[in-house]
Order: sequence, then C-alpha cells, then structure tokens
Amino acid sequence: MPNLRKDQDGPEIITPLSVSPRASGKGLPRTVRHNRIKVAILALAFALLVIGGLWLLNYLAGRSTEPVAQKIPAGKPDPVLQQQTANQPPAPHQILTDPATITAEKKAAEKNLAEFLKLKQDLEAKAVSQWGGETYREMTRLAGEADRFLLENAYEAAAAGYIAAAANARILIGQIESVLERLLAEGQAAMDQGDGEEAQQKFSMALAIDPDNRLARQSLQRARKADAAQQLLESGIRHENAGKIAFAHADYQEALRLDPESKEARQALDRIKSQIRHEEFQQLMSEGLTALHRNDYQLARERLLKAKSFRPQSQEVQDALAQVDQSIRLARMDTYRQKAAAAEQAENWSQALDAYEQVLEIDANIQFAVRGKNRALDRIRIDRRIDFFLQQPSALESDRQLENAVALIAEIEEINPKDAQLKDRFEKLVQIVAAAQTPVKLIIESDTFTDVVVYKIGKLGRFASRELSLRPGTYTVVGTRDGYQDVRKTVIIKPGQELVRIAINCEMEI
Repeated sequence: MPNLRKDQDGPEIITPLSVSPRASGKGLPRTVRHNRIKVAILALAFALLVIGGLWLLNYLAGRSTEPVAQKIPAGKPDPVLQQQTANQPPAPHQILTDPATITAEKKAAEKNLAEFLKLKQDLEAKAVSQWGGETYREMTRLAGEADRFLLENAYEAAAAGYIAAAANARILIGQIESVLERLLAEGQAAMDQGDGEEAQQKFSMALAIDPDNRLARQSLQRARKADAAQQLLESGIRHENAGKIAFAHADYQEALRLDPESKEARQALDRIKSQIRHEEFQQLMSEGLTALHRNDYQLARERLLKAKSFRPQSQEVQDALAQVDQSIRLARMDTYRQKAAAAEQAENWSQALDAYEQVLEIDANIQFAVRGKNRALDRIRIDRRIDFFLQQPSALESDRQLENAVALIAEIEEINPKDAQLKDRFEKLVQIVAAAQTPVKLIIESDTFTDVVVYKIGKLGRFASRELSLRPGTYTVVGTRDGYQDVRKTVIIKPGQELVRIAINCEMEI
C-alpha cells in the first residue's frame, strides 16, 4: 500500500512505495493480478454451479416417476427434431449437462450456423428477399430464434433452429430456376399489357437472380423504354383514327425503334404501312389512267408500273397496263403510217419501206402495212431497174435486156406515176428504148472474093455491096479468103445514126 502522510495545515501527500523484486506470481502488475482473481472467482462459481446442477438433477430424478430422456450425442440432430416442421423448432433444454456435452453442443450449433450462413449468403446473392416470400420470412424467423438461443447458450436448440432455417434455405435454392422463369414470364406478360413499371420490377428481380441472363438484361432495357413506346402507340392510334396517316406512321415507327420486339408496335406499323400503300396504289392508278387519257403513254406506263410494285397480282393494274401497251402500239403504228405516207408522197420508197416494216414488227397482220410494204418494194425495184438502163443504155443491145426494158415501161405505164421525177426518168427510159429499137442502115462493101460474116446476124457470103438494117449496138464483121489473112472489124451502131458504111476485103497474102 502507498504511504499516506499529512503535513500540518497542508494537503495530504501520497508517496508511492518502492517495489522490490519478488518471487514469481507476487510481483506481477496489478491488472494481471486482478484478472487472475476474476478467473479464479469465475472458476469457483462455475464449479459451484455444476455441483448445484448435479444436485438438482439428482434431486429431480429422484422425485420424477418418469425416466429421464436419453441424451442425443453432441453434434448430431435429434431424430425427433428432423420429423418436426421447420416452423416449430424444439424447445431448448433447460438442464445443463457436463462441460464436455455443452462444448459438443456448442460446436454443433456453430457448425450448423456456418452451414446456414453459407446458404443464406448464396441466396442473398440471388436477391432472395425480393422473391423468397413466406419461405424466406420463415427462414429468417427460424434463424433469428436460433441466434437468440445461441446467445442464451441454449446450443442444442440453436443447432436445431439453424437446421430448420437451412432446410428452408435449401427449399429456396431449389426454387431459383423456376422463380427465374416465372419472373421472366411475368415480365413479358406485363410488357404485352403495356405495364412498363411492372415489367421493370420483374426483370430487375430476374437479373438480380442471374446477372448474366441475357434475356433478362435485354428485356429490362425494353421495359425501361416501354412507357415511352406505349405513349407513342397511343398517340399513333389517335392520329390514325383522325386520318392523319403520316403522323401515325411516324409515331408507330418511333415506338418500334424504342421497342423492336413490340408485337403491337410491329402490327400497328404494318397496318399503317398497308394503308399508306393502298392510298399510294390508288393515287398511282389514278395518275396512270389520267395520263393514258391524255395520250401521255410514257407517264401512264411509269405510274402503272409503280402501282404494280405495290400489288404485283392486281388484275386492275394488269388490265390498265395492257390498255397502255395497246395504246402505245396503236400510237406507234399511226406514227409510222404517217411517216410512210409522207415518204410515198415524196417518192422516198426506201423510207416508206422502213416505216411499213416498223409497223409489221409491232403487228405482222396489219394489212395497210403489208400492202404498203409490197408497194414500196415494187417501186424500189422499178427505180433500180430504171437507174440501171439509164446508167447503162448499152445493156439494151441485148435482146433480153431490151425485152426487160420494154416490160418495165409497160409496168410503169400501168402504175401511172404522178411524181415529176419519176415521170422524167420514165420518159428518158422510153426514149432510150425507142432508140434501141430503131434500126440503122449498115452498108458493107467487099471485093467479091472475100466471104463476109456478121456476128449475131449470120453469113453474108461474097458480094460487092450489101445493105443491112441493124439495131443500135456493137457488131463484129469478119472477112475470110483462102491464102489471105482474115480481116476483122468492130462496128458500133449508135442510136439515131442514119447510115454506117464499112469495107471488108482480104488483101494480104499469107
């Protein structure tokens, strides 16, 4: 103890005692000594408590007419407890046994607690509080009671409580897959009903259960846009009912962009597109038929073909296109008819022939084109024959060609041409044919010793002078005499000549 002394008329002075080393246990610090004293007191109290408990147990056993229930080995669940429901854990034993039993029961309770906590941790990672329902609440209640028993050192009851809570946890774990499927289905149903808020709740819970679930994540994203998409759908319906098709189309299109999987938005957009296509179809048909009546066939065909792209099988479009095609064919044929008539008027038979052939390419049975083609071919042939004789009048020296020319003149006279150019050429042909047919006198003189032959005419024999009437042309006269060299002369008789004279005498001896 410290020395206490008091000075006169002054404060009390406390002087600490000096500490000298002592034997083991006596020189320890004051706090250590106090702790040892507390431990000793607690050990004594525990021994007294055990002794009293044993005495009380023996006393109760002696007074009881019923046998004491057999103790269950520490760390193992009571079979009776296993038969009971998780909602009614057995009451804790109020009678303490020996320390070894208490230690075993404590270990069992702690082990069951650890197992339960592991299951609870797994469930909490799956957001079990959001979907566990009554089973989750019962599990929580059982775990809370077990915690209380554990704090009260009622280890056996605590162990049983943790077992019951774990049983509920396992039930919840077994429900995870089915709960996930149910939440996804309920979320989709809410989406179909346009309840975006409810759908978000369901999909968020599903995503909490399975963070890697792609369907839940995508559906949640849809649900977050569902309200905006629904508002656009309602706006589109109002516009559609009011006949504002363009505005309705814009709303439906935006709604589908926000929610690409929305069946309602897809159906609404398809419906409005069909209506728009119908109106465009009717507009195109009207424009096409109007253009047809104005004989604007190109525009009519363009509009009708576009209308056909909307309804490829429409008989109305096919009939209108057939009418346009027929009108186009008739217009083309009339155009070619006019060209042919103008070409004939101008005696341009090649151009006329081309126009008639264009008509026959459109329809080979058009009679005016058939007749016109034949007429053009005849006139072209006549023109070519005339040109031939006019450019080569010598061809008329041939009897055959002269006959052809005479026949050509007769054919032209039958046609009775009115074209001045053809008439002029015809007259020239008549003149050269007439000249070719007019004989010219040819006088051949000889020495009466020479035999004279005129090719194409015949042998004339020996004579002093001979007169022949020959058509214009080229003739060969040959004279022969024995012992003398032959004499050959070419005589050209031109149309219009009055007289031609030649002499044929073989005078050069061999």
